[in-house]
Amino acid sequence: MSETEKDIIIRAENVKKLYVTGDEEVWALKGVSLDIYRGEFLSIMGPSGSGKSTFFNQIGALDVPTEGKVFFDDESVFDLSESKQAWFRCNKIGYIFQTFNLIPVMTARQNVMLPMTFQGTSKADAHDRAQDILEKVGLGERGDHKPFELSGGQQQRVAIARALANIPAVILADEPTGNLDTKTGHEIIEILKELRETFGVTVICATHDNKMLHASDRVCWIKDGQLEKITMIEDFKFDEH
Repeated sequence: MSETEKDIIIRAENVKKLYVTGDEEVWALKGVSLDIYRGEFLSIMGPSGSGKSTFFNQIGALDVPTEGKVFFDDESVFDLSESKQAWFRCNKIGYIFQTFNLIPVMTARQNVMLPMTFQGTSKADAHDRAQDILEKVGLGERGDHKPFELSGGQQQRVAIARALANIPAVILADEPTGNLDTKTGHEIIEILKELRETFGVTVICATHDNKMLHASDRVCWIKDGQLEKITMIEDFKFDEH
């Protein structure tokens, strides 16, 4: 399928971000444009301070660009009202954070149910759906455990389950393997790949982890606030040793 035939789900147009600290102005993004295709696994990579995380936050509607626009299904996200933006974040995007961001007093199942509660799902339906999703990520028997009773990898699985709670079109994962050992990191990557294949969601990861390259359809390399290059999976030369 040619680039022009692919279905674009997110489009960033000339996105710029300025941070002002005292008398200092820093352009974290200097005009990044990118089309993201429905159903692809995209990794955003770059060194610390490159603007990678800043761009990730723009396309995830977590931060407003200083200039430029972000479109989701051809609708300009930041031109929506605040209430519609909140609805968009709750229903269209599932977020996975490096630090898991689970609520410690809640069980795994309750953490997964939380986004559904905000959506207005009944408690019974939310309970059943949360249990089903936990089973899909291999934690069907751990639904009653609180985060402190789970390993780091298990907590990340709960975070993935929570991201899936409202059946989003896009999963945004910020360094999803950053706090995990190598083996567990591989397991999390495999889960993300399976979810993409099973549910057809678009997976976008901001990462330093080269293991992500094996899972990605494309990798966008950000450097000095600009899109340096885009690499296709078939262009990679992996070290098999």
